[in-house]
Amino acid sequence: MLIDEIEVQGTSLSFKCLTLKIDDIKTTFDTIMQKGDIFDVEAETPGFHDCDCDSGLIRGFYSNLASFNVEFFKDGITTKEQFKRIESCEFIITPERIYLFGKQGPQKLIEMALSAATGEHVERVEFDNESMNLLHGRMTVIKSIVVENPKDKAIRKARLTGHMEDYETYNIVEPHNHEINSISGVVETPLGAMNLTVDKKGKIRLNVKRGLIINVANLSWILDLITSEAGPAPITALAPGASENAPF
Repeated sequence: MLIDEIEVQGTSLSFKCLTLKIDDIKTTFDTIMQKGDIFDVEAETPGFHDCDCDSGLIRGFYSNLASFNVEFFKDGITTKEQFKRIESCEFIITPERIYLFGKQGPQKLIEMALSAATGEHVERVEFDNESMNLLHGRMTVIKSIVVENPKDKAIRKARLTGHMEDYETYNIVEPHNHEINSISGVVETPLGAMNLTVDKKGKIRLNVKRGLIINVANLSWILDLITSEAGPAPITALAPGASENAPF
């Protein structure tokens, strides 16, 4: 498998994105390896491991040890014992953005670790109302929209399903009246139709077939679908599993 390809082990792929100023991928990789903490189980030091740099991107893992308690019932007495387990997130760094997959704990830690190693500000990608409105207009089927805090009505949250059309006098979701918490629906992608769920905090989930191989170009296409006013550009190279006749 190529360094820019991800094989989906289950039936969905969830990820978040960060932004980081990157002038040169190889220089950034060397900086992370030299100045970033390396994961050490014995010393219980969270850090980077199994990192590689090739084809204009960096890929690796960031892990930490997390404590958890297990209750035992023995001889009529309940006791707790503390254990520790490794929690990891995988990351892919491109010149445009950073993709994070896996556990939430390491995802929060890697933001600080990257900032400390590179000396640059790391920002989490979140989606405003404008992006969420662009997205629901690009879905072929809308499964649900969670609307929050309408200014003109007492309803605090509503779930909408189906298709939505734009009208001159009134729309179901009014940009000046509603906040969109999350949206779920079907989008046509370079890999075919997929269920896509996006929330305003930046979490993206794709429901896919088990074993699907998806590459970074496809993830970038999804981000542009959400955020680009012009829409995503066609992917020039044929994506893994895509049909040669697909109109992307």
